[in-house]
Amino acid sequence: MRILLVDDQKSLRRSLSLMLQGAGFETEEAESGEEALSHLGKQTVDLVITDLRMDGMSGTDLLREIKSINPNLPVILITAYGSIDSAVDAMRLGAFDYLTKPFREKDILEKIHASQAVPVGANAPALSREADDIVAETPQMRATLIKAGRIARTDISVIITGETGTGKTRVARFIHDNSARHPAPFISINCASLPENLLESELFGHVKGSFTGATESRVGLFEEADGGTLFLDEVDTLSPAMQAKLLSVLQEKIIRRVGSNKSKKVDIRIMSASNQDLGVLMETGHFRSDLYFRLNGIRLHLPPLRERGQDLQHLLQRFLTNYGHKYGRSGLRLTPRAEACVLGYAYPGNIRQLENFVEQMAVFADDDGHIDTDALPEDLLQQTFSPTTRNDPAGMAETAGSIADSERRMIESTLLRAANIGEAARVLGIGRTTLWRKMREYDLHFRPNRRNH
Repeated sequence: MRILLVDDQKSLRRSLSLMLQGAGFETEEAESGEEALSHLGKQTVDLVITDLRMDGMSGTDLLREIKSINPNLPVILITAYGSIDSAVDAMRLGAFDYLTKPFREKDILEKIHASQAVPVGANAPALSREADDIVAETPQMRATLIKAGRIARTDISVIITGETGTGKTRVARFIHDNSARHPAPFISINCASLPENLLESELFGHVKGSFTGATESRVGLFEEADGGTLFLDEVDTLSPAMQAKLLSVLQEKIIRRVGSNKSKKVDIRIMSASNQDLGVLMETGHFRSDLYFRLNGIRLHLPPLRERGQDLQHLLQRFLTNYGHKYGRSGLRLTPRAEACVLGYAYPGNIRQLENFVEQMAVFADDDGHIDTDALPEDLLQQTFSPTTRNDPAGMAETAGSIADSERRMIESTLLRAANIGEAARVLGIGRTTLWRKMREYDLHFRPNRRNH
């Protein structure tokens, strides 16, 4: 495989060239976009890796030129973290992927191998309407959806990594729904949810009488997913014996029900997910290397919610609307202080935890739909309001106290000017019930302003 490296920094170009040659690749070098185009006019390469920012022709301009000449030649961009937006725009123009500096050798080798497995056209694939279910306002998530759309056009195996609650199952379903397999079933199972003997029966099925309690024959998930996709969540929890059986299915495409001597061929795409780094588990002997390389056709990583500020706000509004409808509490809205708490929380449980929190808020909201701090879950209240004080209890208390003091002064000032409680509540943008509770909390009293009568 021949790779063309394009960068106006000789040191970076040379170090990358030596790294790739050590991994068995042939490399060619160009110090500018113009030189790269001249090179491509004379020789054939399998992949172009180019820096995004260069003097003269930029990586984006070079990408456009390459795609006009050879739409199927994959291009990987190298970019600094602050240029992720530009990288995402370039992916829309047809780049296969991007690398953020500094990157590890393992990362670039994975992307190189993936680029040869995925056919890349001139344009990113159109996303189906199912994409509307995934909030992707941040550059990282937009890039993830673009990659997922490209992956969907192939039958390659996929490992989706990310913390608990980041939406791995939803992204796996998105890939299935945008693939040629979408008319067939998408079956999902959490490998950690069942003991080994039950998991084997669940995956492979069993015949009547094969074990105690097997009162009838049962089809397994491999058969149910025939023609479609089987998604194995928390695949890192599989025992060595189950890893061996899964490897056999991936190699032979044949399954046998527990207790049966008959084999059945299946046609399935396997996608898997893990909260842990399977590469590390493989190196420590906890995960089979041959299975790892079978599953890891392409790796797709989902960032945690704490790194997706724009997505957090959109998800919050979506869940408020959804649970408002569910509980007949339309118009649910957070007070400024409650919103500061919600947006400042770290969400170790990610999207799933946010949704659970919002459901609790909907249940405890005031009759008028306002959600104040007394309706927030206790876990959320114990956190700080800003990242700078997240691990600083003193700073957290100071921030909370500052917000409370500001709120008290605002309410007191409004009460002095208002003709009645209803008017004060309208000015403050809260309900009467919330206002009365705040007055008790801050020991405030209402005295009608006669000048407004």
